[in-house]
Amino acid sequence: LLFDGYEDTVMDIGSSIDSDDDYFEEEDEVEKDPNKVPMDKFGWFYKRNGTSWSDGDLSMHTGVDDMSLLGKIASWNKRTRTDAFPGDCGLVRGSSDGLFPPGLTSSTDSISIYSTDLCRPLHFTRSTTQDVHGIPVQKFDLAASNFANSSVCAENACYNNNIPSGVQNVTQCKMESPAFVSRPHFHLADPFYKDQFQYGVHAKEGAHDSSFWVEPKSSIPLKVEMRLQLNVLLRKVEGIEYLFKNLPEVMFPVFWFDSVATLPEHMAGSLNMLVMLPTIMQVCGICSVLSSFIIFFLVFLCKFRTLTIRKEKLKPTESENIIKQMEYSYTKVPVK
Repeated sequence: LLFDGYEDTVMDIGSSIDSDDDYFEEEDEVEKDPNKVPMDKFGWFYKRNGTSWSDGDLSMHTGVDDMSLLGKIASWNKRTRTDAFPGDCGLVRGSSDGLFPPGLTSSTDSISIYSTDLCRPLHFTRSTTQDVHGIPVQKFDLAASNFANSSVCAENACYNNNIPSGVQNVTQCKMESPAFVSRPHFHLADPFYKDQFQYGVHAKEGAHDSSFWVEPKSSIPLKVEMRLQLNVLLRKVEGIEYLFKNLPEVMFPVFWFDSVATLPEHMAGSLNMLVMLPTIMQVCGICSVLSSFIIFFLVFLCKFRTLTIRKEKLKPTESENIIKQMEYSYTKVPVK
């Protein structure tokens, strides 16, 4: 159901229609889209496991010319915006795969990561200071305003979330399918969604949150927690009243995933050394300067003492002065 997919009559019909379109495109010598989703089977992540084609062509800055741009996404499928959303919401922006320039997370209160599955960036805000394997990190939580509608967050008006707050409309991002994304169990969403069901929906803070745990000096993520839920909007279809006559309009949760990645403990020592290396170099530099001053002072002191001793040796003593006076002293004898 997730990766392998299963055969379905409806998918077979759709696949045959798609094959006819490909036949005419080949006659017209139209270039095929390498990112086109296979339609021979149904699976939520069909043929996406261990592949790179599903994310498309991502280009990002390497930081060669400007280190502050490291990891920033430059284009997606050779474009700087997507047709899924109008205005600023369609701009391709944010970090690519959670790569940030060193020191960024220690000086900012929010970070953004572009998601090709949602055709938009996800914003994370600073929350608390934690530690991973003894390494201090800054925790950034998925901002509450990400899936809010325009009545809660005016900046989200161009995302076309014309529904109760807390669910992101990704219909135009996913082949115009009625797909919507939220936090698991509609966490932080409008109570409208929970009230659709009599039981089974129980949102829990922490267990249904997403977060990035980032080392502030290097901006390397040490732990990533992503928890999102895929929903499908069920509604009546005109002309098929026999099966769906009494079907109410429901935002139906299909599944939610809990993806957690943590730095292995055996790599913590190496990373900790990498983080401490600038401090170690600074301490070594300061010690070298202080040692140079101490050595220079000792050399100067020794030189000064040597000169003092030499002068003392050249200076005549008190006894030598008395003897000299006795040698040159005389008495005048009176003449009779």
